[in-house]
Amino acid sequence: MRISGTTLSLVLCATLVYGDSYTSLLGRYEKQIHQQERQLKNLRVRLDEKARDVTRWRNKADEAKAAWSEASASLEQSRAKVKFVHEKRQQVRLEADAAQWKTTENVLLSRSAVTEARVLVQDLYGKFLVLKPSGQQTVEESAPEFVFAQVAQLSASSLVLAEEAQKEETALRTDEMRWQNEEQTRSQEADRLHQKQESQWLKWQDAQQRKTALEDEISQIDQSAKALQVMLQELRDHRDQARGLRENRSVNDQALASLKGTLPWPAQGRVVQNFGRQYSDGLNQLVVSNGIKINPGASHTVRAIQEGKILFANAFRQYGQLVIVQHKNGLTSVYAGLGQTQVKEGQMVAALDQIGLTGDSGSFYFELRRDEQPINPLVYLSPIPSSELSSRRKFR
Repeated sequence: MRISGTTLSLVLCATLVYGDSYTSLLGRYEKQIHQQERQLKNLRVRLDEKARDVTRWRNKADEAKAAWSEASASLEQSRAKVKFVHEKRQQVRLEADAAQWKTTENVLLSRSAVTEARVLVQDLYGKFLVLKPSGQQTVEESAPEFVFAQVAQLSASSLVLAEEAQKEETALRTDEMRWQNEEQTRSQEADRLHQKQESQWLKWQDAQQRKTALEDEISQIDQSAKALQVMLQELRDHRDQARGLRENRSVNDQALASLKGTLPWPAQGRVVQNFGRQYSDGLNQLVVSNGIKINPGASHTVRAIQEGKILFANAFRQYGQLVIVQHKNGLTSVYAGLGQTQVKEGQMVAALDQIGLTGDSGSFYFELRRDEQPINPLVYLSPIPSSELSSRRKFR
């Protein structure tokens, strides 16, 4: 009976290396650790660069915000000035319009007085032509002269007032124009400050967005660095474990060498199949056996060769009931083709504890493995002179 190494690998769930492969594995670990350390160093350099960029853009954002605040304050002041100048111009305009109406009123009044004076002059001239010889006039007759004097005075004073109102209007219109120019200048300044305010706002927002993007990138890089740190620690742990295994291998070799010819047999019986390459009558060809086949008879007790832990105890494919026991020093024993098992997975057993019974065929398969590699059980089992194969057993 032959159980392949691949099949047992699925059951044992363990992979260890031998001899020089430890050195090769350690070399790969050291190379990967060096690469990861270099990558981690590069990530930390990038983190420092991004941190400096964040600081720079934070300063730019603060400067832009301060400039925006200053521009906003200046804009408010400028708008207040525009409002004040506009109100002042409106006031002056109203005063100028009032002066214009005053001028018009006085001009019209003066013109009316002049027209009335002409009428009175004509009337007085007619009366002069028909003046009585006595030269005496009644009150009614002398009224035009009196009215003419008043009208002439009104015309002259209205004309003076019109000229003064005209001068006042001119001065006010000039003042209005000045305030209008001042308002236009202030409005242009307000527009310029408003554009500056918008520009600083955009700069502030751009700096904020850049800072936020850099902070997100820093967070991602930091997470990558943490993950890389975990991977690096795992690599170091694996390296140290492999180094410990290599250092302990010589100890295990010595301990295993001391077991040669000392282990008890799992069952007393005839060895019907040897270890290694041999000719099979049934298959009519050379086969390689990773263990030996023992025939103690049906329903015979099978025992553990050494204390250990049960890794597997159940039916396994065509091999019948299968028991795998893990021992110290990297040694594993395999018992296949059993009729029944009497142990459970995870159970600890002592040397010679009963683990199962043979089946109706009376034979079972026994295999020893050291770190997943099959070794010759006859080298480690105690010699049995009655065995027909004992004379062919080779100790190494």
